Order: sequence, then C-alpha cells, then structure tokens
Amino acid sequence: MNNSIPIICVLTLLRHDLLKRLILSIDYYVDNCVVLFQGGHNNFDFDSVKNNFIKKNTFLSVDFNVGCSRGWNYMIQNFPSSYWLICGDDTYFEKGTLNIICDFMNNDNNKDVVWACFHEKDVNNNVKITSNFSSFIFTNKIHNNVGLFDENIYPAYYEDFDLWQRLIKSNERREVVPNAFIISGDGTFHSSCSYYSMNPDYKTKMDICKQNNEKYFFEKWKNGEYNTPFNNVNYALKEKIIHENYYKNQLILTGHSNEPIYSLIKIIEN
Repeated sequence: MNNSIPIICVLTLLRHDLLKRLILSIDYYVDNCVVLFQGGHNNFDFDSVKNNFIKKNTFLSVDFNVGCSRGWNYMIQNFPSSYWLICGDDTYFEKGTLNIICDFMNNDNNKDVVWACFHEKDVNNNVKITSNFSSFIFTNKIHNNVGLFDENIYPAYYEDFDLWQRLIKSNERREVVPNAFIISGDGTFHSSCSYYSMNPDYKTKMDICKQNNEKYFFEKWKNGEYNTPFNNVNYALKEKIIHENYYKNQLILTGHSNEPIYSLIKIIEN
C-alpha cells in the first residue's frame, strides 16, 4: 500500500502569497508537488516553501496565462499517476486532511472512484458547502469515459460545469471524502482570489471571456438536456473537440494566438 499522496498539482497566476500558504499547509507525505506559474515567478522565494513532507517540488512556468483547463490538463498528461490531487492556490489543507485523503484513496472499497472532492471552510473556520472544484481528485479512470477538461473553455469559469455534466452523464462514481476539509479564501474573498486581485482592464477582458464561455457551455449542453456534446451522437463524452471559442478568448485576453511555451524552473528534492 502506498502511504503517500502521489502528486499535488497547483496552477498559480497572481497570488503567490496564497500559494506559499498552501504548500506550507501540507502535513502528510507527498511524492511530488507540481506548481505551474502562469504569471511569472521572478519574485517568488522558493526557499520559503521548503516542506519536509514533500519528497519533490517541481516548479514549472508557461509564458502566458493558459487557463484552468489547459493548465490542469498539461499537468495530468505530463505527470502520470494513479490519481491527481488538484488544488486552487487560494485553498489550503486543514490539519490531518491529507492523511484522511490518502487513507480514502488506498481503501479497496474506493478503487472505482473517478472524481472526489472535500468539505470546505472559510478562513474563519465556517463550514461552507462541499468544495467541488476548489480542490479535487481525478483518478486515472477519468480517461476511460469522462475525459479531461474542455480546453475550449478559456481562461476560466464553466470548465467545472462542463466536466460535471460529463461525470453525471457517464454514471461514474463521484464522492465527497468524509472528514476531509480544505480552507478557501484570503479573508476578504472566499474564492476566486486571483480574479479579484486582477487589475480592472484584465478583469474586464476576463468578464468578456466568461460570457463567451457561458454561451459555449449552453450550446454544448443546453442546460443538461443533451446527452452528448452539442447533441451530436458522434461525439463521445471524453472526446476532445476543436472549437473557435478557445482561440477567440485567447485573442481577447492575451492579444495573440500563440501556442504556450512550457519550461522547467527547478526541481527541489528532500
């Protein structure tokens, strides 16, 4: 039995202070903590996140904001694992939660779980709802019938709704890990801390992209009425679909249609 979390994956854009908080909250053994910086990392103090519970830190960068779907997919596809614990950089773990998650994932009764999430609190210890996609688990079984995140939804918002539609329609097993809590927010905002930290011009562009994503999501699922993407029986739930929405939104947000360039910043091993 593996008595460690195989991998934690984190996207970060602006709130490196919250990223540090997340990494330092890790209080159980993790084989690899993979962080993908999308907004630069020049001022990040890598020594400040040294954590002896983490066997290896892998720090990556990409030359522009690739968004949630593409960023998460990149880490899943490039770091194979039995499961991935994917965390928002504005969340962190309650003491003991990672041990609970590890025990849950190693339990033979949970071998058919495809997706799992946790309970959630705010920074004042108020219990909210289940976390859904604030922080969550994908198991390797996600590839079989559900597929990864839809990269046409860029840079954020509605990629979680889309994945949820496919989880429901696939009838794959979804769970909330009992007694596992994440804490979310910065004391001012409970979630979406990167969005609320953006400058007004960037936020306006994000809002336009969000409207386009909402339209795309409706056309794809029509409020859940469709059982296949765009009501097309030739599209499997897990199928990767090419659509103009991605390119349109990337041009709005970044002013270009370049492909991203990923690079390794450093690996720190304990």
